[in-house]
Amino acid sequence: IESFPCMIIFISISFRFLRCRIIRYCLTNIMLSELAIGALLHDVGKTIPDDPAAKKTEADGDKNDHTWKGFNVLRGIKEISTLSAHIALTHHEHVDGTGTPRGLEDKEIHLLSKIVSVANYYDNLISPLDGSKGMHPYEACEHIMGLTEKQFSHPVVWRFLRSVAFYPTGSQVRLSTGETGVVVGQHTGLPQRPIVRVFDLIGEREDYEIKEVDLAKETTVFIKEILH
Repeated sequence: IESFPCMIIFISISFRFLRCRIIRYCLTNIMLSELAIGALLHDVGKTIPDDPAAKKTEADGDKNDHTWKGFNVLRGIKEISTLSAHIALTHHEHVDGTGTPRGLEDKEIHLLSKIVSVANYYDNLISPLDGSKGMHPYEACEHIMGLTEKQFSHPVVWRFLRSVAFYPTGSQVRLSTGETGVVVGQHTGLPQRPIVRVFDLIGEREDYEIKEVDLAKETTVFIKEILH
């Protein structure tokens, strides 16, 4: 592992460790460890040069794809499990069979690869590697929901969305009431309904009244716009 560029570890660390908690309750400690290692190193194949002798086949796809290159190098390291290596190989497979490199379908893709697939996609949406402006978390979550049962597993997406803050703490928002405020708290399992601290202007002296609007309780109020 020491031979892998630090850049890969740095790029990887933003989403792994992982949104591991998204289905933590049904994973053993060993599986959590394999998930974390596989997630950290899922794109290591991008640092490996192409092999001119590698062939593309209908069954295996392009052996010079970064998924295959990552798998081949990881499975040669005795400290890394085969399952962690398979995460590198299969994190771009889709449950409907349209993914790469082998076009596997739902039941052929390991649960850990499905988890990394969702987390990796979300991470790329909110923090694009090309430096372009990313989506807001709620936009990325909506995008992922639209790909459920096509690209992603429904049970994994469901648990993922229950753990990710659609409106991260510190976001400035406008409510459907016209009031503006800052997200100051979250509800586990209700990522779309945070707690918002609102600043109301009172009278002509421009005094402010501070109140908190708990959207889990105020069911007729919703976030209309993210201001920052």
